[in-house]
Amino acid sequence: MKAYKYKLKPSAKIVAIFEIWLRLLCELYNAAIQERRDAHRRCGVSIGKKEQSAQLPDIKKDRPDVARIYSQVLQETLNRVSLAFQHFFRRVKEKKEKAGFPRFRSHRRYDSFTYPQSGFKLDQKRKKLHLSKIGSVKVHLSRPIEGVIKTCTIKREADGWYVVFAVEEAAHKITVAPDQTLGIDVGIKVFASLSTGEQIDNPQFLRHGEVELKKAQRRVSRRVKRSNRRKKAVKLLAKKHQQVRRQRRDFHFKEAKKLVVRFRVIKFEDIQIKNMVRNHHLAKSISDAGWRQFISIVAHKAEEAGGRVEEVKAAGTSTKCSRCGQHRKMPLHIRTYRCGACGLIIDRDHNAAINIKERKGRTVLSSRRSVATVEEARTYRATDPESPTIKRPRA
Repeated sequence: MKAYKYKLKPSAKIVAIFEIWLRLLCELYNAAIQERRDAHRRCGVSIGKKEQSAQLPDIKKDRPDVARIYSQVLQETLNRVSLAFQHFFRRVKEKKEKAGFPRFRSHRRYDSFTYPQSGFKLDQKRKKLHLSKIGSVKVHLSRPIEGVIKTCTIKREADGWYVVFAVEEAAHKITVAPDQTLGIDVGIKVFASLSTGEQIDNPQFLRHGEVELKKAQRRVSRRVKRSNRRKKAVKLLAKKHQQVRRQRRDFHFKEAKKLVVRFRVIKFEDIQIKNMVRNHHLAKSISDAGWRQFISIVAHKAEEAGGRVEEVKAAGTSTKCSRCGQHRKMPLHIRTYRCGACGLIIDRDHNAAINIKERKGRTVLSSRRSVATVEEARTYRATDPESPTIKRPRA
């Protein structure tokens, strides 16, 4: 499976329909969560996707505005609710992270809807996308689509509307990299130090864009709440953040491509980023680097190239001599490793990268994590969080 993302050029009429659909689907999403919560709290009954989907015909009779939405788009919204609860039950079962009961969504943060099987048709020659019950939309096809389109997702972003096609490729040609292993030590001053001695500079996109971001944030703060000028200021701020996010992601993809072409096995430290960002002096720089996103992208690219990514234990990679194995204390401000046993003098991060390369680790998969089924977690008694009052579709 592969995703293709294109910019849409919708008319004002189509944009209005998109906005209406998102508001109604957000309402349906929140109502489905509330129904499940209330059924469990009051009656001890677990409601699944099947029971909620069976109520859609009655909801359409009572709500003509909901009836105007394509039926499979409504089904996909209920499927999102089902996935949210399945992931919640999985986290409860694993007990490795905070469970996080599924939350209600604001209409400002519900930004996409999906045609899961049918209801859409792409004309690549005319560069138009026909959406059932909406109409035709112009598409900026920046590259041709190779494969069979399975799903179509309409997404709202800060700078406009996009379409994302999930495509199934018939065959993928794998270009196997040379049988070489690489160790990578990620950092802040230098984005990554390789076991070969090379370094990847840290572009610090957030730091460089901070001046413009602060100006945009102050503009939002000065505007009157719920005014049109504030909405425009919020949109401008979102675009600034989007630019930083896209620069970082583009940098990660380009560097990942360079690595997977040269090395078949790439190893990283198994770092606990959630714990590291608790340091208020380094939190912004760590978030700006985006290590976890970079590791995920490298894992995805490595699988496409016939290689793999591994994570090794981080303990002692910086304090162990890569030549003789002697350990010594290394405060963070000391950037050069000097071994008292064998006399090795080497950059701290380069030494860590070599140690990472020599360690055995676990393979990092880029595929989506498996989730527990709802039936496996029916015995779990969920706590009842506070919830806002929303207008529920009648069953």
